[in-house]
Amino acid sequence: MPQQDDQYYINQIVNGDSSAFTILVDRHKVNTYNIALKILQNKEEAEEAAQDTFIKVFQKIASFKGEAKFSTWLYRIAYNTAISCQRKKKNNAILVDELVITNVTEDEIVEAIYAENSEEREAKLKYSIKQLEGQEQLLLEMYYDKEMSTTEIATITELSTSNVKVKLHRARQRLFQIMQPQLKNNAKIA
Repeated sequence: MPQQDDQYYINQIVNGDSSAFTILVDRHKVNTYNIALKILQNKEEAEEAAQDTFIKVFQKIASFKGEAKFSTWLYRIAYNTAISCQRKKKNNAILVDELVITNVTEDEIVEAIYAENSEEREAKLKYSIKQLEGQEQLLLEMYYDKEMSTTEIATITELSTSNVKVKLHRARQRLFQIMQPQLKNNAKIA
């Protein structure tokens, strides 16, 4: 049987076929979990947040209007659920010291990162990204890995588009700050 789009399964669920929800869960569970994991930085909490997300989605699926893609709507719920969990446990909050972030241009960041061979660069980049706060990791992943537009990210995170751009810029600057000692010392990451 050919795969249908999300709207087909949503219609099935709204018309009483709750088994169609399994297909939507299977289709979106990895990204939903990854969003929660990036924010919560804890596998068990991310699993719980992902489960909570799907419960909320199942309960509210009849209210999905189709104004945005289903995945955007789902990921917004996942994002909000994870943020709510993070607020509840407050000890995971990391404050960014704005004084650490210097005025570095995007060109300087790119030039420093691409000065190395691709394997070294990738290892350092992955290591450095793991040092970022969860929301910064998530925004960079959505923008670069998932190739989402700032508008789509704004819809999911319920931030303004300009705020997304500012947060992306700051995340890139923090990433550069984290990578700078490695780039200067040409240190290798295992």
